[in-house]
Amino acid sequence: MAITSILNSNDAEMLEKLRTENILLMEENKKLSETVDWMHDTIWRLVHIQRSEN
Repeated sequence: MAITSILNSNDAEMLEKLRTENILLMEENKKLSETVDWMHDTIWRLVHIQRSEN
């Protein structure tokens, strides 16, 4: 009985760590996606400017 409660406690702790890691990864992914979007917009803006000048 004691081993079951220890495993459940460890499982709950591990689950919480995984949830926290998942949240951090989702936040990092959002920032990276925003950076890629910014880069894409910047490149297209520069291409448009360059085409306009030619």
